[in-house]
Amino acid sequence: MTDDNNSADADGVPEQSAASADVSAENVRTRPGSLLLAQRETLELSLQHVADELNLTMHYVKALESDSYDKLPGDVFVKGYIRSYARLLGLDPDQMLEIYRDFTTHKLARKEEAIKRHARRRMDKNRPWIIFSGIAFVVVAIVLWWLSSGNEADTAMADVERDRVTATGNIEGGSIDALPVFDTAPSGDNESALALDGDAGAAGIAAEAEVEIPEGQTALSWPGDDRVQLRFTQDSGVEIEHRGGDESHLEQYLAGEQLTVQGTAPFSIVLDNAPGVILSFNGRQTDFSSNIKADNSVRLNIGL
Repeated sequence: MTDDNNSADADGVPEQSAASADVSAENVRTRPGSLLLAQRETLELSLQHVADELNLTMHYVKALESDSYDKLPGDVFVKGYIRSYARLLGLDPDQMLEIYRDFTTHKLARKEEAIKRHARRRMDKNRPWIIFSGIAFVVVAIVLWWLSSGNEADTAMADVERDRVTATGNIEGGSIDALPVFDTAPSGDNESALALDGDAGAAGIAAEAEVEIPEGQTALSWPGDDRVQLRFTQDSGVEIEHRGGDESHLEQYLAGEQLTVQGTAPFSIVLDNAPGVILSFNGRQTDFSSNIKADNSVRLNIGL
């Protein structure tokens, strides 16, 4: 009976050795849990028997056989469990640990590659929004630069216009003291018109008189030696009177036209589009921009 048992044991050893050799010949990328499970079933060992032999719970044994290493305490413990399990099943512990390292290395590499693919997909999905945001930023920057340049140009033009002439005055029956910025020398045409005005005044013309001058220019000669000249850069209505008599003039002028009035100061002048009129009194240009009302009209008393 004893001899028979010894023979059975002797026959079992070669079988286990052969199984170990088969495991060693397996590809190193084989799942370690599958090898443990296959060998246990070959030896017809139950989970409970393995758990008792290894002093582990059946839950840990199942985790080892399913490669669910995240359910186990840690890498150091997992290696110890695999080594003990391999010895129990007659497998090469070092070979099983090598298979385990290779498996976990490739698993980690696959996980990192999956993370990279996910990041690339998100980048591809967000790329249109990134491009659109970049274009919108450039457009907004160009618009802000354009608006800023326009405001600077308007401010510069306003400063130049303010520096050109200065004057102080009152409206609605007040007075204006014109400060000369430059003397406007009369042109040849104006000299002729003023000469004619002088002759008409010397002859004692008391009524309103129009003198022949080039087209677009109007000259009125009333009693007196003061002169008011209005040049129109925009269409504007004019009403003008003087102290020297009952003469008055009411007319609508177009851009580019000019009106010269000789009479006796002070002159009472009403303009309905004041920003479009340049006014000179006795050859000195007068700035009345501070007296212009909200509707662009102005009432002035010049020469008090």
